[in-house]
Amino acid sequence: MDEITLLSQSLPDAPPPSAEATARARASVLAAEREAGPRPKPARVRRGARWTWGWTVGAAMATATVVTAVVALVSSMATVTAPVLVRPTGIDLLLQIADSAARQPATEGAYWHTKAVDGGSFRTGEPPYTFEAQSTREVWQPRDLADHALTENWTRFVRPASPQDEQAWRAAGAPEKVRPVCMEGDDCEPIRITDVPSDCSYEWKVEDGYLPQRGVGEFTVEDLRKLPDDPERLREALKPYHQIWYDRGFEQSFEEFLPTASGLLELPIEPGTRAALLRLLATLPETKVHGETVDPLGRPGLSVSFGEKGTVLVSGKEETPVQNRTVLDLTTGMPLADLDVDPTGRIAGYEAMEIAQWTDLRPEEPRGCKKTS
Repeated sequence: MDEITLLSQSLPDAPPPSAEATARARASVLAAEREAGPRPKPARVRRGARWTWGWTVGAAMATATVVTAVVALVSSMATVTAPVLVRPTGIDLLLQIADSAARQPATEGAYWHTKAVDGGSFRTGEPPYTFEAQSTREVWQPRDLADHALTENWTRFVRPASPQDEQAWRAAGAPEKVRPVCMEGDDCEPIRITDVPSDCSYEWKVEDGYLPQRGVGEFTVEDLRKLPDDPERLREALKPYHQIWYDRGFEQSFEEFLPTASGLLELPIEPGTRAALLRLLATLPETKVHGETVDPLGRPGLSVSFGEKGTVLVSGKEETPVQNRTVLDLTTGMPLADLDVDPTGRIAGYEAMEIAQWTDLRPEEPRGCKKTS
């Protein structure tokens, strides 16, 4: 059965088209198909591309091809448009991630274990050349407040950012340590050049039970469990934390304070709370979705800025404004990375969360590391 016959049977009240009308309709459809040409193949997405000056965000927004089929109804001269499949974009994509986050199972464990990779670049020498550096911070935060917390830091590498930079470094005598260009008047400490993990240090102590977090306030695991899973009730629950900041001299209004609530996304909040927080952030006028991308570790995610004020990177007399962006996991809504993006789109610095999960494995004091407390 062809399309025209099928269409005529679906409209029993309409008189059947003549043979001449049917022929004209078929010719019109075939001509439209020939004019449209072959369907393009989906483009391949490059992931985790590293460029000479560090990591760059390769925008990998996949665009869905929408094909609209228009069938001529010869008997009534009307048109019917087939359903259009459109991939969510912008705030709709953020809300889709919120829906997915709400479906994730809750997890348990004795320790909240995180491993963050910090990366960036700095200049040195005269004429100046550039090094890229990467360090790691690993934390085991116990649920039992009487247990020890472990924080371990080490340098992964410090090396020339490009063959040209390596050539300039070797022309300067390939020094084992270099002094970065920093704020005018400051005396920056020399940094050792290395291609292997080094400079390991750690802290092993009983802490106050508050999880490391930037911006919103101080939270224990139990505080996080009490946060609502509804956007409006969560908004109300955040007001006391704004009042704490206000009483300490920060004169932000509550509306100006709300974007900092995005800092809760990196904490072990419940799946329902994470979904509610994403939905709340999606309503803020400052929230902007920049599209799908890959983070500095090559993982796919959604690039979002939540309206927090950017910072300025200072190198000698040069000042570079940067904007903070967060790359969210497309399934869980967990932050994969925080990026400092300069006006050209280059990533000037980043913190990528390699691990963020509950575990029952108890950490041990590392060997070969310097204990700092």
